[in-house]
Amino acid sequence: MVTTALMTVVAGTMTVLYVTKDGPAQRPMAPVARTSGAPHQSPSVHGTAAPGTIKAAYAVRSKWKDGFNAEVTVTNISSQPLMGWIVQLELPKDVDVTSTWGATAEQLPGRLVLRSQAYNTYLEAGGAIRMGFEAKGPAGPPKSCSVNGAPC
Repeated sequence: MVTTALMTVVAGTMTVLYVTKDGPAQRPMAPVARTSGAPHQSPSVHGTAAPGTIKAAYAVRSKWKDGFNAEVTVTNISSQPLMGWIVQLELPKDVDVTSTWGATAEQLPGRLVLRSQAYNTYLEAGGAIRMGFEAKGPAGPPKSCSVNGAPC
């Protein structure tokens, strides 16, 4: 397996992206933080997106009796790199997210907020990042979706 590391330093923050010849490394599942109140917005790095610069797609990948797995793909469709992203999904209230991968997650009542992590905050022009979650409850599309403040 060949591994390449790409490092960038912006405003005193170093980001390291690892790429392997055999594909991206599997990330361990992480527990979901559950909070109340408005979602946290990080300054400047996660600003609003200009229309037509970033998009997100949502797909249910598998279903079973009491739950499902879903995947979210964030794509930079601009000609410039992007530093950081936040996807907000409005899910049915009876959906309980139990684990996530590829993003830091926060579940608020009826809403799931997915944020870039240190290893995937840099998104090159034309690049895409996949993340996902496992949940209990009915599978289906979110009621609404936004990425960096723009509709998905």
